[in-house]
Amino acid sequence: MRQSRVGFYTSGRLSLDGIFAVPDTTGGPFPGVVVCHPHPVLGGDMESPVVTAICHALVRSDIASLRFDFRGVGESQGEFANGDKEGDDLRAAIGMLGSLPGVDKRRIAVAGYSFGAGVLLGAIGRIRSVRSMVAIAPPLSTVRRSPIVRDERPKLFVVGRLDKVAPSVELQAELDAMKPPVEFAEIPDADHTLAGHEIEVAERVVEFLAPTLGPEPQGGRSLMSWARSILPGR
Repeated sequence: MRQSRVGFYTSGRLSLDGIFAVPDTTGGPFPGVVVCHPHPVLGGDMESPVVTAICHALVRSDIASLRFDFRGVGESQGEFANGDKEGDDLRAAIGMLGSLPGVDKRRIAVAGYSFGAGVLLGAIGRIRSVRSMVAIAPPLSTVRRSPIVRDERPKLFVVGRLDKVAPSVELQAELDAMKPPVEFAEIPDADHTLAGHEIEVAERVVEFLAPTLGPEPQGGRSLMSWARSILPGR
């Protein structure tokens, strides 16, 4: 894996800080995924364990990743806006990832955890270039407000069975009204922090995203054949 620090600009010419990782293998250009971190007031940033586990799993499956700090977090400029402006940061990150060497800008997806999932859900109508998306432990209120209910792109929701911020049963009820394709994954014995379950979450995310980001079918070749098994152990 080749990993490097990157800086890019969002609305208001604020500089955001991120880490770009690309497979250290021949081939490419690779698909890519932008990964959004949880709430900074609760200590969330781009080094959060769920975020880093996903990024490492992606690269091990030949998918580039960009994790970044929202405005006002870490080395990123500006002030935290509690979701009001972070959608602009996400859009800037998607554009940045697509411009980086070794990345196929036509094969980009987004994953967000907790607050990051809420930002993704709120910005979904303005990020039409991404192929697919993953919302991990999204606050239920952000799901109910999101236009994702009408979005026809592949989407995955991941939640812990013991999560009280994103109650599993209530979340599943919201998904029933969504346009397919939509998938749901419940992590047993996990709460909102997903502590101790990071690898399991990362495996499920990459299992879902890899086929959606595969090359266009040729001669009837299924996208599912592009997916690879990952992370044999912690």
